[in-house]
Amino acid sequence: MSWDNVTSVASAKIWTDNPDTTQAYLFANGNHQVKLTVRLIFNVVDANQPGPTQDECKAALSLVDYQTGADLSFLKVGDKGEYTYVYQENRPAEVKPLPDADEETVTLPHSGSYEFDLYVSSDSTINANYASESVAMFISFIDASGTEITYNSTANGKPSYVSVKVYPPKKYGMSGSNMVPIILNTIDDNATFSEISHNGVVTHRYDPSAMIYGLKINDGYFRLKNYQAPNVVVSPYAFMQHIIVDDDNEPGYYYTVAHCFMPNQNKLGGVALEYNCDVAFVTKNNYFLIEYAVKVHQQPSQLIFIRFYCRIMYTDSNNDGPMANSSNPVKLVVFDQFGNSADIEIGNDGDGYLKITSVV
Repeated sequence: MSWDNVTSVASAKIWTDNPDTTQAYLFANGNHQVKLTVRLIFNVVDANQPGPTQDECKAALSLVDYQTGADLSFLKVGDKGEYTYVYQENRPAEVKPLPDADEETVTLPHSGSYEFDLYVSSDSTINANYASESVAMFISFIDASGTEITYNSTANGKPSYVSVKVYPPKKYGMSGSNMVPIILNTIDDNATFSEISHNGVVTHRYDPSAMIYGLKINDGYFRLKNYQAPNVVVSPYAFMQHIIVDDDNEPGYYYTVAHCFMPNQNKLGGVALEYNCDVAFVTKNNYFLIEYAVKVHQQPSQLIFIRFYCRIMYTDSNNDGPMANSSNPVKLVVFDQFGNSADIEIGNDGDGYLKITSVV
């Protein structure tokens, strides 16, 4: 067995990525995780022989409460997720370096240093009052003689710990609320576009124009990281088909419309993007009428929406049917870089201009 070559723990350290390596900050939303790095060094019988594997070291290690040595009460250990960004409450005046190995004299030969990351999170199911907790280590293994060897870095052992300050999930609101707002701004009210193609039944199209909106968190620190919109239709089709004027006195069909689109290229990355978003006008029976390409410049941490206005005249020679009129609001969930979420509802103002109607 690989533990046969181990006699004791020479050193055990735990730290986090914050400038103060002993202090971490965590939102208890079930998504946000704090990374804890562990470094273990063992005294061994023969430095030329293998010691335990990293997986065996992980299996021998438990994260415990620093003060009591008991199992963690308010934090849980899990695999690395998507929201591991380091939250800093305040920038400390002193930036502490990563800890070195113990400087104490060790007479027995050492194995190599084992270093790996563990991740902790919290949520209201295990931490209803959002209590903070300090994390230390407990190590237990059986040596070559069959003796259980234990080591702890708690207050009653050789201290090494990380204090995790826990916050409730961050809440967002609309402009004018007492919370950090999520806003939908017009970022280009005269966007560049070009016609791709049109159906032969289209006899006229007048005054086409495109407007681009950007959805974002209105804050210099918190920013959008991800979103979920499983029931929202994406381009080239419109998620909102708003008819402003239906002139049934004309032969065939003559509409003034404002359709709204969510580009399928939307991506909440860390770099700006440029792309052409195809937007299509179709009838209620899903017959194609006309399609345009809108040039989009998407800033980082910003979701894009497009309003396209046009007056369209077409015949009904192919039983194409009328255009649809669907102005129901759309719903999506957005996440900041720490996994805090907000449910967003976007509707229109009666003329097909988009606006946020709810943030919860």
